[in-house]
Amino acid sequence: MIGFAAMLAAMASDKTALARYEGVPGADLDAARRLLAGQRPKRLATLDTILNWAAAVAVVPDFLLAASLAVSGDRAETAALILPPPAGPAPGLAEVLRRLHGATPVTAHATLLDLWARLPVRENFVVNRLASGTFRSLAPTLRPALADKQSLHAVMVLVQPSGPEITLALWRDGATVPVARLALTLPQTPEIMAWVRANTTKRYGPLRQVPAVQVFVVEYDGVSQNLRRKSGVELHNPRVVAWLRDGVADPLSRLVAAE
Repeated sequence: MIGFAAMLAAMASDKTALARYEGVPGADLDAARRLLAGQRPKRLATLDTILNWAAAVAVVPDFLLAASLAVSGDRAETAALILPPPAGPAPGLAEVLRRLHGATPVTAHATLLDLWARLPVRENFVVNRLASGTFRSLAPTLRPALADKQSLHAVMVLVQPSGPEITLALWRDGATVPVARLALTLPQTPEIMAWVRANTTKRYGPLRQVPAVQVFVVEYDGVSQNLRRKSGVELHNPRVVAWLRDGVADPLSRLVAAE
């Protein structure tokens, strides 16, 4: 856990931090890959609740807590800063995530008290982000570097020629559901665009709708839930890597199952 938190802190100014972290024990490296690919623990408590729990542990009065928060401006950071120094051996990232994944709102308080007692400030800041469901804002650019590459077959349904950019979709109940809008930079792009011009069925301003028959291979580094999207999921760092002239697009259920 200490190595993971140190990597997050160093990434902004040290581009070798990630490479050094890949030398940690396998369980922690695998846990980091899963975490940064989107497999985060469910929220156990709000940041306000976590801050109040930390203040109770540290016996910090309300006026001092308010003053500390005013200086920091971040509840997760303030909670980590006011906690007492660690009194036991620090758990690894794999253990921390196992504990958080296994906790419930009922057991969240006890789980955090135990982790806090064994971790320094920086590591507790990460724990607070994880427990509150706000970790995603810490290091979104790390996902592509640590995550295992995955791929799917998606069908082109819309094209913006000026990019060109294509909207790719998966099948659900006989209909296509968009999952990504990506730049088209393949060597066959001129040939693909010629097909688009000859097969446009509708126009929506700059967009061109085409029959859902051209399949592309999309690589991505992870997937997470996003209920604002029609598909219900979001790909991390997706990119088009190949055109399958005779391919078949995957069902959306395959992607949802990976989330």
